[in-house]
Amino acid sequence: MTLKLITFDLDNTLWHTDPVIVKADQVQWQSIVSLCPEAKTLYTADTLKQLTVKVANEKPELKHKLSLLRQEILYQFFIQCGFNKAQADHHSQQVFADFLNARNQVELFPGALELLQTLQSNYQVIALSNGNADLTKIGLDSLFNAHYHAENVARPKPYKDMFIAALDHAKVKPEHSLHIGDHPEQDIAAAKKMGFNTAWVNIIEQAWPHHVDKADHDISHLKQLSDLLDT
Repeated sequence: MTLKLITFDLDNTLWHTDPVIVKADQVQWQSIVSLCPEAKTLYTADTLKQLTVKVANEKPELKHKLSLLRQEILYQFFIQCGFNKAQADHHSQQVFADFLNARNQVELFPGALELLQTLQSNYQVIALSNGNADLTKIGLDSLFNAHYHAENVARPKPYKDMFIAALDHAKVKPEHSLHIGDHPEQDIAAAKKMGFNTAWVNIIEQAWPHHVDKADHDISHLKQLSDLLDT
């Protein structure tokens, strides 16, 4: 069997996401306070969490559209702060831009950049992510042939939409494809269901759930993927 397509999840597969989001949320709150100083005394970070639940319930169509959902939450927050609709829209876009800039300040796992640089000569490489990382802002866009995410396909993983989009783009069959990701169900189980070969990246040392069939390969360092492909 010849591999022709390699698809990558991004968050917690090529970099550790949790500390990035924590920092980005802090930047977002600082940006909010700079535009609405009274928010510092009238509201807390938990206020945004409560508003997140409210907006998600009111607009379920945004549930998986992380960027659009966050912008709507920020818009409604600024409305609560007393701004008119035009001001709230402007401020929400400004704060979201600050958040997104911080959200894309990622630190690649060891070996990730070198791996991506070597894959392009032999494979089509496509990113499949439920998150809202921006490969252009991160500086990795030239190392991918395409990027499918919850903003540009109908449904996120574990639905099949992203996998189908990747196969259609590369014009290959699932059996000639390898999906690499960290999430047992959204990545591995979903990809296996589509007929992909699978590799579980477990750099952040997660426990594998007993009810999910294991991946074809387990990887604790991205160098192992290079070795795997060489063989």
